[in-house]
Amino acid sequence: DRRELGEEVMGDLNEPPVEASMELEHAIGFAGSLRDCLQFHPNGRDVVYAAGGCVVVADLSDPHNQVFLRGHDDFITSIAVSPSGRYIASGQRGDNADIIVWDFEEKRLLYRMQSHDHGIACVSFSHDEKLLLSVGVVADNRLFVWDMATGLLNAQATAVQNGAQQDTNCAAWGGFFKDIKRRDTNNYMFATGGPNMLRLW
Repeated sequence: DRRELGEEVMGDLNEPPVEASMELEHAIGFAGSLRDCLQFHPNGRDVVYAAGGCVVVADLSDPHNQVFLRGHDDFITSIAVSPSGRYIASGQRGDNADIIVWDFEEKRLLYRMQSHDHGIACVSFSHDEKLLLSVGVVADNRLFVWDMATGLLNAQATAVQNGAQQDTNCAAWGGFFKDIKRRDTNNYMFATGGPNMLRLW
């Protein structure tokens, strides 16, 4: 009988292991150690913030009403909410320095942008929500402009010229460039900045 029992046990060891899983139910607290990782949603009801590799959408009127947007495989380093609140963009650190654009209403992944390496310093939406700007960390030193209608790359540049090891840690759109008579053109403008550096594009 013992031999038969032993054979049964050995047979169980050859079966594939059962994978344990955990699901985040509620987030309590906010570390606040990262810049650009807390945004107030234009609906006046929700806040959007990073908790590790997860984007948390929390209802300010109901502390138990939270939605978790999962899709990153490393810590989130930057979050932006579009002016109307239609989109959320989140960028992460690491070798897979992806940017994810989320549909706020449906709480789903809309686009995954995968052109940066090492990490995302900042993300920012244009005033009309047609474009998303992403700037990589110093080791990446790249700047991309993404089309929100398609999720495709629209333009790219080196974030800091002349090999200067300057950290770009903020970016802001400035509407449309104006002509000599102060009329709007079709050209967007934005600024990037960091310690001892400000650049107008």
